Amino acid sequence: MASFTEHNELSLISKGLYRIVSEYMGHECIVTQRRQRWDVFDVILNCRSDIKENKVATGSRAEGFELKSSDFDDMFVDRNVVVLDIPIFPNLQNNINKSTILLMETDEVSPGFAVVKCLDVDTNNTTIFSSLVLRGSDLYVNSKQIRETFQSTNASSGHGPCQTDSFFGFDADRTYALKCLDWPKSAVLFVRRSLERGWPLYDDVTDICGNGCFLVPINSKQQRYSDTWDLEWRISFTFAEKKMVYSMNHCQFLCYGLSKLFLNEVLKKTFACEDLLCSYFIKSAVFWEISEDSNNWSYFNFLSKFWNVFRRLINWVSKGYCPNFFIPENNMFYGKIHGEKQRMLLSTMRDLYREGFRCLLRCTSLNETLSKIFTYPAAALICDENERASMSTIERERLKIILTADTLSISSAQEKRKIVESLRNMLTLDTDSAVMTSALSLTVVNTVRTYAEHLFFKHREIHQHRYSNSKRYCDIKSALSLTRKTRTHLHMNNLLYAKLMYMTGNYHRTIDILHYIVHNLRTQPHKYVWTLNRAFITNMLTQEITYSSFVNSHILNCIKIDCLTAIDELKLECVAVHKTCGESVLFIPPLVFLYFLLFLSYIRIGENQRGYAALEDLRTLSEHCDDRIHIPKIMRAVSWEILGICQEQFGYYNEALQSYSQALNDEHNLFQEATLCRILLLESNDHS
Repeated sequence: MASFTEHNELSLISKGLYRIVSEYMGHECIVTQRRQRWDVFDVILNCRSDIKENKVATGSRAEGFELKSSDFDDMFVDRNVVVLDIPIFPNLQNNINKSTILLMETDEVSPGFAVVKCLDVDTNNTTIFSSLVLRGSDLYVNSKQIRETFQSTNASSGHGPCQTDSFFGFDADRTYALKCLDWPKSAVLFVRRSLERGWPLYDDVTDICGNGCFLVPINSKQQRYSDTWDLEWRISFTFAEKKMVYSMNHCQFLCYGLSKLFLNEVLKKTFACEDLLCSYFIKSAVFWEISEDSNNWSYFNFLSKFWNVFRRLINWVSKGYCPNFFIPENNMFYGKIHGEKQRMLLSTMRDLYREGFRCLLRCTSLNETLSKIFTYPAAALICDENERASMSTIERERLKIILTADTLSISSAQEKRKIVESLRNMLTLDTDSAVMTSALSLTVVNTVRTYAEHLFFKHREIHQHRYSNSKRYCDIKSALSLTRKTRTHLHMNNLLYAKLMYMTGNYHRTIDILHYIVHNLRTQPHKYVWTLNRAFITNMLTQEITYSSFVNSHILNCIKIDCLTAIDELKLECVAVHKTCGESVLFIPPLVFLYFLLFLSYIRIGENQRGYAALEDLRTLSEHCDDRIHIPKIMRAVSWEILGICQEQFGYYNEALQSYSQALNDEHNLFQEATLCRILLLESNDHS
């Protein structure tokens, strides 16, 4: 009976620990949103044509953690280089669309490492070309030289193969890497073991092997005095590791997170192991634990699973051998954990082990809540086992995805098209409205919308005589189709779709779309913001502002109008802005632009009475511009300008002059030349 009670108590503590760690690390939906954020960032950034490397987010943040110890780790993979593991015939090299082709050799080096022989090199690739050294009759790439070159590009410190920079208090580790198309022969045991044990799953193993591996410029500690030491590259399984972490259930992921936290807040706090253990050893221990039993993981045995990982680490330290998960012959402790340091570390870990589960109370981040569970295990029953993250927390994570994507400047049409094609693999546009309101969908929507605008306005380019009417018709049709698909519950995109309808002369359709937006805005709360400055981001991430109200208030950006995409009524202002600051872009509050389009559409179809009603709504909006909810200070000038344009078209010339004067006197007016021009034209025509 006592053993049953003890087992029941242990299960309660385990459940309570699971809940506490889940709240600290993030619930499953939160972790998914974090991963999506970095995946979206990589997809968008890697579509840019002005960079030479593809960025791959690595490390704990890319895996879904946001701990105090989580830094930003990135791998930069040379786009114009490919590495093979199997030699190919010279006549087949032309089939590889890369300018530099290298061959990975693993026979003469330590397990987990390789030397890279040059098969074909582009002399314009100075990084590779300048690091070639002759060994026998063949050319090899000197990893030491490449590492030193990469680390010297900025005034930053070196850390293994990485260049470490500091941004806003966070460390960012960046490393140069080469992409190997093949799965290395030395890691074939991983495939066999995975198929036998069922983890990772067959489809994941297929994907992992199909994506090959990476090589990073760091040499082993085992062959320091060999003639290949400066040529050695470490085989990196970054993609495989990320794939496996993504495939973990939430209990496994939290066990991984708790083990990392225990390392940083308990083990590393002792003198003996300050620099001996790293998070990669923790990850390897968790991988091995899951591989041996991938099914029996739940919150009831969460504590015992963590203890198994800790016990495995102690066993590795005792033997002085930490097997790499992909290449077990690679002892990752070699040259690091041995001698007196090994004995001190082992003694420390065994002392903690003898404390039992209560050694977790040493984790400062969990101590306060965890002590209650250890004191009163039944407290774990107070919270529902199906407890989920609060909606505001989920929405803030979604917002972070949007903020991350919005920081990237993608200008060329080719890049936009690549982004659309890449993001389609992550999310299709033909989804229901619930999915369309997700942050990832919004990123896709905004990207598609900008690409659609490019198609629509392509006929306005300088060489329009080369642009056939049939091609113009097809592009406009495609643009309208793309924009129409992105309209669901996203008023910003509805508004831009209305603009395209207006510019094709479909005024009735424009009015229908605008009334649809007005109806929705009247039935839900909304706030209007201008830009993504630091203060605004901080405000959004710390206050209970919902994602839904953020989306439905047009968010992210105001309406951006430039010379290429401007309606005729605003061309004068766009040209003036370009002369003033070199940027031919107007930023307009969405509501102002809405009533502007509504007024213009009614005037075009002769509905002057309804046009007057839209003008009154616009006037009311502009006159209440002290209320920053509607019109931010920095956009008041353009709002007065638009009101003046509407009043002038309706015949209210004196009122128009007053509105233009308000715009002219605004300190944020970047189109004063246009405003002066409109005032002079009005006065010269003597409409008084």
